[in-house]
Amino acid sequence: MLPDVVVSAERAETMLRRTPVSAVVVDPRDIEAQGLTQLSDLTGRVAGVVVPNGFSNQPQAVAIRGIGASQPAMSQAVGIYLDDVPLVRGYGTALWDLPDIARIEVLRGPQGTLHGQNSTAGAVKLVSLEPGFHPELWGAVMAGNLGSRGVRGYAAGRLGEGPLAGSFAFSRRVNDGFGYNAATGERVNQLDTLQWRAKLRWGQGEGPVVVLAIDGLQDRSDTSTQNFPLNHPDAAPRRSFTSVPNGDFERDALGATLTVRWQLGEGLTAKSITAWRGFDDDPTLVDVGGLEVQRFGLRQRVTQRAASQEFQLRGVRGSATWTVGAIAQHDNFDFHRFTQTYPLAAPAPSRSEAWSKLRTTDVGVYGQARFALDARNSVTVGLRGWRTKQEGSNAFWRLNSAGERSAQVYTAPDLSTQDSGVTPRLLVESQWSPTAFVYASATQGAKFGGFNRAAESERAARVATKPEKVTTLELGSKSRHAEGRLDLNVAAFYNRYRDLLASLNNTTIDGVLVPEPVLINAGRAHSWGLDVELAAQLGVRTSLELSMELLRSRIDEFQTALAGSVVGRRLPNAPAGSAGLTLRHQSPLSAVGVLEWTSTLRHVRSSFSDLANTPDLKTPEQTLWDAGVTFRDSSGHWSASLMVKNLAGRDIASLRTRIPPLGVDSVYWNAPRTALVSVRWDL
Repeated sequence: MLPDVVVSAERAETMLRRTPVSAVVVDPRDIEAQGLTQLSDLTGRVAGVVVPNGFSNQPQAVAIRGIGASQPAMSQAVGIYLDDVPLVRGYGTALWDLPDIARIEVLRGPQGTLHGQNSTAGAVKLVSLEPGFHPELWGAVMAGNLGSRGVRGYAAGRLGEGPLAGSFAFSRRVNDGFGYNAATGERVNQLDTLQWRAKLRWGQGEGPVVVLAIDGLQDRSDTSTQNFPLNHPDAAPRRSFTSVPNGDFERDALGATLTVRWQLGEGLTAKSITAWRGFDDDPTLVDVGGLEVQRFGLRQRVTQRAASQEFQLRGVRGSATWTVGAIAQHDNFDFHRFTQTYPLAAPAPSRSEAWSKLRTTDVGVYGQARFALDARNSVTVGLRGWRTKQEGSNAFWRLNSAGERSAQVYTAPDLSTQDSGVTPRLLVESQWSPTAFVYASATQGAKFGGFNRAAESERAARVATKPEKVTTLELGSKSRHAEGRLDLNVAAFYNRYRDLLASLNNTTIDGVLVPEPVLINAGRAHSWGLDVELAAQLGVRTSLELSMELLRSRIDEFQTALAGSVVGRRLPNAPAGSAGLTLRHQSPLSAVGVLEWTSTLRHVRSSFSDLANTPDLKTPEQTLWDAGVTFRDSSGHWSASLMVKNLAGRDIASLRTRIPPLGVDSVYWNAPRTALVSVRWDL
C-alpha cells in the first residue's frame, strides 16, 4: 500500500488525502534522488508552479496557477514559509540546499486565513526536521562535470542526560560555471554557496517544548545569468561577449526562530513563534546585454531586516476543532542602485543612482473552526483581519562620468500608505466513503501593493498601489483505489482577480506619461483549470507519481492606454499546461544491497513574460528529462548515487530582455546537462 502523506496546510499535521486543499508534498527521498536544491527546481515537477528565475542568487518570484511572478522587491502572491515563518519579498528565498528539510509543501490557491496575506496564489512551505533523542549522523561528498563538487552532512541526537537534543546541518556546493565568456575566456554563471542550520530542542512528553533554530547562508555565485545575447554574430547558448569582469555577488544571510509549544489542558495547545531574519547583498554587479560594449550595467546593494511574532491557540471541543491566532511582522528593506546605460545613438553612457528605504508593518488576527455535522460531513468557516502600513522614502540622481551626483531628479522623503481588510473562507467536506473524500470551498485573499522601489520619477515614486484581491472557488476529490495501491487527487478551480498588480513600461499615471517600469493596479482578470495528482504502487518495487495541471487565463479589464492590446490576453507566466512524471524502481542485488532507479520527466507549455503576450518575449515549451540511480549496501552504512539532470541536453531560452534603444537582446538559458556522483556514509 501507498504510505500516507502528511501535510500542515491547516497549521497542524493531517493526512493529505483528508485535507481539503490542492497540495503536493515533496519528501526527502524526492529531494535527494532528484537533486532539488532551490525553488526553481519545483518548476515542472509540481504542476502549476512556475519560477522564471533559475539560479540561487537571483530573486525568486514564484507563480502558482498563473499568478504570483511580479517584481521580487514587492510583496509576493505566493507566500514562502520556513517552519511557519513568512519570508518577505523574493530576495534571499531561493536556495534551500540543506539535508534537514523534512518536506516541501506546495499549497495551491489562497491561503490567507491561516497563513496570512500575500499568499493569494498559494504557498510554498519548507518544513525542517526537529532534533530527536536518537543519534543520527551522516555525511556525503559529491563531484561532477563542469567542476561541480560539494559536501553535505547532518548530525542530531541527545545532548547530556536531560531532555535536550540538538542537530546541525550543512551544505557546501561549488562549480566552475554553466556559461562561457568568449571575450575573456572565463567560465561564467558559477555557483559558490555555503549553508548551515543549528537547532536545539528542549522538552519531551506533555510538557512545554522549546525549539531554537539558527541558520546562515553565504553565497558568492556570480550574476552572469541573463547576459547571453541573441543579437551577436557568434551567439550561442550560454555564451557571453562582455568585456566587463565576472558579475561579482556577495550575499550573507542569517535567521533565528524560537518556537514554544505547550499543552494548556485537555484538547488545548498553544504555540508561540518568534523570528528574526536578515540578509545583505553587497555588491551585486550585473551586465545586461552581454556585448563587447556594455549597454546596460548596474550595481546595487540590498539589505533586509525582518522580525515577526505569532501566538496561536488550537483546540478540540466536542464536535468542533478550532484555531485562533495573531501575528505582527515588521520589515526594513533598503535598496540602493547605480545604473549605466549606453544608447546606440548616444556619444557616451549616462549614469544614475536610485535609493529606496521602505518600512512595512503587517498585523493580522485570524480564526478558523471546523464543525462536524455527523460522522462523515463537516463545515469549516474562517476569517482573517489584516492591516498593513508602509512608510519610507525614494530618491533619484543623475551622475557625471566620475560617478558623482550631478543633479537631483527628485526626493520623496515622506512616503506613507496603509490598507486593511478581511479574507473569509467557507468550506464543506465529506468523507463520501472510506476511500473517497470530497470538498468544496470559497476563499478570498489579498496581496499588499505599496510603493515602487528605485523609481526614476517622482510621480512613479509616490504612487502607492492598492492590494490585489482574489476570490477562488475550488471543488476537489481525493480517493484511494486498488486496495490502497493508487491515490488520485483532482481539484477544479476558478480565480477572479480584482485590482490586478502589473509591472508596466511607459504607462500613464494621473494623465502623465511615466517612462520607467512601475507597478500599478491594472484591472481585472480570471483563470480556471484542473489539478491532478496520481500516485501508484505498480508493483512491490515499482512506483509512479504524476502531477498535472491544465490552466486557462484571461485579462478582462485594463485601466491604461494598453487596454486595447492587453484585454483578452493570457496572464504572464501562465502556461496552458504543465506536468511532472516520476518513475521509481528497485532492483535487489542478492545480499549485496539494492539499486534504486529514478526517472523524472518535466513538461511545461509555452507562456509569455509580459501582459501583451509579445511573441518575442514568449517562453518556449520545454520538456526536460532527469534520471538517477542509487546503490545502498545491505549494511545500511554506505550508499552511492549518480544523478543526471537535463539528460537530453536541451537548450531553452527564456526571460528574454529586449531594449531596442540600447541594443540589448539577451536571454537566460537553462542549465545544460549536468552529472553528479555522490558517496554517502551513515552511522
